[in-house]
Amino acid sequence: MQLGLFDTLRSKPIRLPVAPHGSVLHAASDPDFTFRLPHPRMVWDRAEIEVHRHEDGMWMWSASFMADSEGSSYRVGPKWGKFAETREDALFFAVEELEARIGKKAGSDAALILKWLNALKDNPEAFK
Repeated sequence: MQLGLFDTLRSKPIRLPVAPHGSVLHAASDPDFTFRLPHPRMVWDRAEIEVHRHEDGMWMWSASFMADSEGSSYRVGPKWGKFAETREDALFFAVEELEARIGKKAGSDAALILKWLNALKDNPEAFK
Protein backbone atom coordinates (compact mmCIF):
# COMPACT_ATOMS: atom_id res chain seq x y z
CA MET A 1 0.00 0.00 0.00
CA GLN A 2 1.45 3.34 -1.06
CA LEU A 3 0.68 6.21 1.29
CA GLY A 4 -0.21 9.65 0.01
CA LEU A 5 0.76 13.00 1.51
CA PHE A 6 -2.17 13.15 3.96
CA ASP A 7 -2.04 9.43 4.79
CA THR A 8 0.98 9.99 7.03
CA LEU A 9 -1.35 11.77 9.48
CA ARG A 10 -3.12 8.46 10.13
CA SER A 11 -2.16 5.86 12.67
CA LYS A 12 -1.16 2.56 11.12
CA PRO A 13 -3.82 -0.15 11.03
CA ILE A 14 -3.54 -2.71 13.80
CA ARG A 15 -3.45 -6.16 12.23
CA LEU A 16 -3.85 -9.23 14.41
CA PRO A 17 -3.86 -12.84 13.18
CA VAL A 18 -7.21 -14.10 11.92
CA ALA A 19 -8.99 -16.10 14.61
CA PRO A 20 -10.69 -18.96 12.69
CA HIS A 21 -13.25 -19.46 15.45
CA GLY A 22 -13.47 -15.79 16.41
CA SER A 23 -16.64 -13.72 16.39
CA VAL A 24 -18.32 -11.38 13.94
CA LEU A 25 -21.43 -9.29 14.44
CA HIS A 26 -24.56 -11.44 14.52
CA ALA A 27 -26.99 -11.13 11.62
CA ALA A 28 -29.50 -9.42 13.91
CA SER A 29 -26.93 -6.81 15.01
CA ASP A 30 -26.24 -3.66 13.05
CA PRO A 31 -22.73 -2.23 12.83
CA ASP A 32 -22.26 1.32 14.08
CA PHE A 33 -21.84 2.59 10.50
CA THR A 34 -22.61 1.02 7.13
CA PHE A 35 -21.69 2.55 3.79
CA ARG A 36 -23.40 1.03 0.75
CA LEU A 37 -23.21 1.42 -2.98
CA PRO A 38 -26.49 -0.23 -3.98
CA HIS A 39 -27.00 -2.16 -7.17
CA PRO A 40 -29.94 -0.74 -9.15
CA ARG A 41 -31.43 -4.12 -10.12
CA MET A 42 -30.00 -6.84 -7.87
CA VAL A 43 -30.71 -7.52 -4.20
CA TRP A 44 -27.04 -7.21 -3.26
CA ASP A 45 -24.96 -4.07 -3.07
CA ARG A 46 -22.14 -3.32 -5.47
CA ALA A 47 -20.03 -2.50 -2.43
CA GLU A 48 -20.46 -2.31 1.34
CA ILE A 49 -18.23 -1.13 4.15
CA GLU A 50 -19.07 -1.79 7.81
CA VAL A 51 -17.36 0.13 10.62
CA HIS A 52 -17.97 -0.92 14.22
CA ARG A 53 -16.47 -0.09 17.61
CA HIS A 54 -15.06 -3.09 19.46
CA GLU A 55 -15.58 -3.46 23.20
CA ASP A 56 -11.94 -2.44 23.77
CA GLY A 57 -12.57 0.94 22.10
CA MET A 58 -10.74 0.17 18.85
CA TRP A 59 -12.60 0.39 15.53
CA MET A 60 -13.02 -2.59 13.17
CA TRP A 61 -14.02 -2.67 9.51
CA SER A 62 -15.19 -5.02 6.79
CA ALA A 63 -15.09 -4.39 3.05
CA SER A 64 -17.27 -6.34 0.60
CA PHE A 65 -17.99 -6.01 -3.09
CA MET A 66 -19.69 -7.61 -6.09
CA ALA A 67 -18.28 -6.32 -9.37
CA ASP A 68 -19.40 -7.78 -12.66
CA SER A 69 -18.87 -11.55 -12.27
CA GLU A 70 -16.84 -11.71 -9.06
CA GLY A 71 -16.84 -10.47 -5.51
CA SER A 72 -16.23 -11.21 -1.86
CA SER A 73 -18.04 -10.49 1.35
CA TYR A 74 -17.46 -10.78 5.09
CA ARG A 75 -19.10 -9.41 8.22
CA VAL A 76 -17.31 -6.97 10.55
CA GLY A 77 -15.88 -8.48 13.72
CA PRO A 78 -12.74 -9.10 15.77
CA LYS A 79 -12.30 -12.47 14.02
CA TRP A 80 -10.53 -10.77 11.11
CA GLY A 81 -7.99 -8.87 13.23
CA LYS A 82 -8.55 -5.54 11.43
CA PHE A 83 -8.46 -2.64 13.88
CA ALA A 84 -7.89 1.12 13.75
CA GLU A 85 -7.61 3.78 16.45
CA THR A 86 -10.39 5.97 15.02
CA ARG A 87 -13.55 5.36 13.03
CA GLU A 88 -12.23 7.66 10.29
CA ASP A 89 -9.10 5.54 10.04
CA ALA A 90 -11.20 2.36 9.91
CA LEU A 91 -13.19 3.78 6.98
CA PHE A 92 -9.99 4.86 5.24
CA PHE A 93 -8.43 1.39 5.62
CA ALA A 94 -11.63 -0.28 4.38
CA VAL A 95 -11.52 1.94 1.28
CA GLU A 96 -7.85 1.07 0.76
CA GLU A 97 -8.66 -2.64 1.11
CA LEU A 98 -11.43 -2.48 -1.51
CA GLU A 99 -9.26 -0.47 -3.88
CA ALA A 100 -6.54 -3.12 -3.62
CA ARG A 101 -8.97 -6.02 -4.05
CA ILE A 102 -10.71 -4.50 -7.05
CA GLY A 103 -7.38 -3.40 -8.49
CA LYS A 104 -7.38 -3.03 -12.23
CA LYS A 105 -10.53 -5.05 -12.88
CA ALA A 106 -12.27 -4.04 -16.05
CA GLY A 107 -16.00 -3.52 -16.10
CA SER A 108 -18.59 -0.91 -15.35
CA ASP A 109 -19.31 -2.14 -11.80
CA ALA A 110 -15.61 -1.96 -10.84
CA ALA A 111 -15.37 1.56 -12.26
CA LEU A 112 -18.44 2.70 -10.30
CA ILE A 113 -17.11 1.17 -7.09
CA LEU A 114 -13.73 2.87 -7.50
CA LYS A 115 -15.44 6.22 -8.13
CA TRP A 116 -17.59 5.70 -4.98
CA LEU A 117 -14.50 4.78 -2.94
CA ASN A 118 -12.73 7.94 -4.08
CA ALA A 119 -15.69 10.00 -2.85
CA LEU A 120 -15.59 8.26 0.56
CA LYS A 121 -11.86 8.53 1.17
CA ASP A 122 -10.98 11.40 3.51
CA ASN A 123 -14.59 12.64 3.48
CA PRO A 124 -15.20 14.43 6.79
CA GLU A 125 -18.95 14.30 6.16
CA ALA A 126 -19.06 10.48 5.85
CA PHE A 127 -20.11 9.89 9.47
CA LYS A 128 -22.80 12.60 9.63
